[in-house]
Amino acid sequence: MTIATENLTFNDNYARIHFDARPSGYILISIAEQFWNQIANSYGLNNLHHSQFWYLPQPSTMNYQRFYLIAIASIATHFYATFGFAKIALADSQPDLPIQTTKNTAPKNFVAQGTEIFLNGKTLNIPWGQWQVGNSVRLGISDTALDRQLGVELFNNSNYLTQPVDWYATDRARKISLTAKLSRQYRYLDITDIAKSSGWKWQISGNKLQLNTPATKVVDVRHDKIPKNGKITVILDRATPWKLSQTPTEGYLTIEAIADPKLLAQFNAPAPTVDANLDPDDDPTAQKLEYKVTSSKNQTIVQFPIVKGQRARAKLLSPTTLEVTINSNLAAIPDREIKWAPGLKWRQKWVKLGVNNFPVTYLEIDPRQQGIKIRPMLALEPNLVGTNHLIKFAPTTQVVAAINGGYFNRNNRMLLGALKRDGKWLSSPILNRGAIGWNDKGKIQIARVKMQETLTTSTGDRLQILTLNSAYVQAGLGRYTAAWGSTYAPMQANELIFTVQQDRVTQITPSNAIGSVIFEIPTNGYLLALRGQPELAGKLSIGTSLSLQRQITPPEFDTYSQIIAAGPWLVRSSQIVLDAQGENFGANFSKESAVRSAIANTANGNIILVAVHNRAGGKGPTLAEMAQLMQQMGVVDALNLDGGSSTSIYLGGQLIDRASATAARVHNAIGISLEP
Repeated sequence: MTIATENLTFNDNYARIHFDARPSGYILISIAEQFWNQIANSYGLNNLHHSQFWYLPQPSTMNYQRFYLIAIASIATHFYATFGFAKIALADSQPDLPIQTTKNTAPKNFVAQGTEIFLNGKTLNIPWGQWQVGNSVRLGISDTALDRQLGVELFNNSNYLTQPVDWYATDRARKISLTAKLSRQYRYLDITDIAKSSGWKWQISGNKLQLNTPATKVVDVRHDKIPKNGKITVILDRATPWKLSQTPTEGYLTIEAIADPKLLAQFNAPAPTVDANLDPDDDPTAQKLEYKVTSSKNQTIVQFPIVKGQRARAKLLSPTTLEVTINSNLAAIPDREIKWAPGLKWRQKWVKLGVNNFPVTYLEIDPRQQGIKIRPMLALEPNLVGTNHLIKFAPTTQVVAAINGGYFNRNNRMLLGALKRDGKWLSSPILNRGAIGWNDKGKIQIARVKMQETLTTSTGDRLQILTLNSAYVQAGLGRYTAAWGSTYAPMQANELIFTVQQDRVTQITPSNAIGSVIFEIPTNGYLLALRGQPELAGKLSIGTSLSLQRQITPPEFDTYSQIIAAGPWLVRSSQIVLDAQGENFGANFSKESAVRSAIANTANGNIILVAVHNRAGGKGPTLAEMAQLMQQMGVVDALNLDGGSSTSIYLGGQLIDRASATAARVHNAIGISLEP
């Protein structure tokens, strides 16, 4: 056994280890196949394949014999990554963490990628990635996750490849600029230098990033005028991640730091006296909530009440001072314009309407940009039945961004309205409601759409199909295809089910009660559900041949490959055309003040996906106000989407318009993908 300490080379009959210039700080290992097989047999790892070259990190000491043993053990566990090198740590400054045994299958141009961060022992759903720059391996975290979960404030930018941020800077007038790297789903910001200067240690385990931050102390916590128009100031002894979250009645500031028990004792006494000058309409439950500070497991949580109509905002005042302000003024939600990717901007601003100010979060998309695709999405692909949270199903569909889509029945979780994807009609329009259609060339149109399907029998009878794959039930014939799912359960009592295969009626089955019988939908045909109108049954006897015709109004709408309906139609040619009654929406729905969402196109041909939340000091917009807001924003055409708790905008792994815990399940959405 021979070891040279300069330009280290270690040779024996089994393996060769030597320093290699790429990547910096790693050791290249070449191992003989016969020895690999010997190790695999010894450890019961016969399913592992031999790899000729392996990279492992340079040891921080010169105990090369010990390192060699660790290296062989690491190889034996088959810790292999995309570019042919194995990693058990990022650099020689990293902590001595357990040898990893999980494979990371990162895509091209990335060393590793994952969707979970294990931060100081707590699992967070945060996308991260590693990539090579020269001799350096860089670490990136999703920009929206940094903003929403780790306390890194994002500022406006002029280039999607760079991102100005605020992270405990000593010079408060100087912004830190981070390099951005795009993947198919996320925009990562290179935090390598920030992490090193802050003393962070990290380790890769499969798709999980294990991240440890130095022990941080909460030096002091002060509050003033809680709960209304109040302020909380937190003094720390060093930079550390933090997160602000809130509900309509309370807020939480979570800091990766520990507070002294003596400090905690000052804040966990009975709640402070409520301001006697609170407005009469202030939420009484919010006034009774406690203000308290708790600390455990390297984490301190400051909980505080929020008066209805107010918002909390946290920002850094100095390298060690964090301040939360609670009020209804416009500073609570800062303006934002971030170039996120080619053809995609993330924007946020207040829009004034009379005496009211509404916070508007929206994505602006250039549909003509090469690589951008806009398509409807289903919560439980490929089925039309089922709901899920947008933040959960969007990542599974490989989109970078999405907004909630059309209406659905919350009880049976079924679609209510038109849906066409990639040229295939999945569900028919209902109730003369508005829909938006578009194609891959950037052409967009909004209209009130109708579909008329007609069956012509072999005896010459013409039968009207009322709906296609719809939960909107009425007397007559409904048609259900494999796009609905593999089975159909009757939605009304006494439905008569006709099985049609290869354009011929092959079976007729009655059903007595709702869902009493489950019917298989044939892949080479469809089911017809007859509700009421028994006279139609005699025209569909077994063996009857059928031909299907379809007519779309307006006719040009059928030329669009992608269509999704919601309603009502808000703006046409820059003029308000709101007619909720004409689209069969109830009076209460029209007058209700609620959080709302919309899709619109602009004069320059772009598409915007919009979420409007509660006005400053009040509730969300009515439909009439929503139409006026869209007009105020300069759109040409606009369509209202499903709103309320469904309203959600997803970008790069996070909801950017609201806390994910406050968002309801949805049935469908509109997704934006970046394709090569």
